[in-house]
Parts: sequence; C-alpha cells; structure tokens
Amino acid sequence: MPEKIQQVQKRMLISLAQIAKSINIQEGDYVALEERNGGIFIRPVSWHDKNQEYFWSSEWQEKVKRSCEALQKGEFETFDNTDDLLKVLGDENADDNSN
Repeated sequence: MPEKIQQVQKRMLISLAQIAKSINIQEGDYVALEERNGGIFIRPVSWHDKNQEYFWSSEWQEKVKRSCEALQKGEFETFDNTDDLLKVLGDENADDNSN
C-alpha cells in the first residue's frame, strides 16, 4: 500500500478515512497504537478477533444458545468413529476409508 500523508489536526487528531475501508475499520471500532522504530503502527482490535466477527452476530449467538440448551437437556449423540457420524449426516462415502 502506498504511503498516505495526513496532517495532524487540533487535539492531535488524524483521519483514517483514506485507508479505513481497505483495512476494514469503521466508526466505533477500536485500534491499537504501537510505537515502532520512531513511527506509529495502527491495527484494528476488538474484544474479539475481527475475523471472527460472524460468530458474534445475533444469528450465530442464537445458534450457540440453542446448542448449549440442547447439551444441558442431553439432546445429543456420541459416536465411536467418524464413519458412524458421517452416516448419520448423510455422507454416502462414509465407508470408503479415504481419510
């Protein structure tokens, strides 16, 4: 990525608008600032990893909640091997020992 020149504004503010989209920074996100070799390194951070953002969506959290409830009720199966699991899931090639 080519170098971007940005003027420091009042109260030491700078705008990330020129590069925010390319590194997936949006208003309200957090960034870590690290001094490195006489410069500043900025990277997006969160209380969870940005590439796991989907997991924290309301849809996924509802799925996790239902899964936890099913576990607490004992609504699950166990398997002695992966072939048996794959058969239940409908994999026609479960017995070909290709793994």
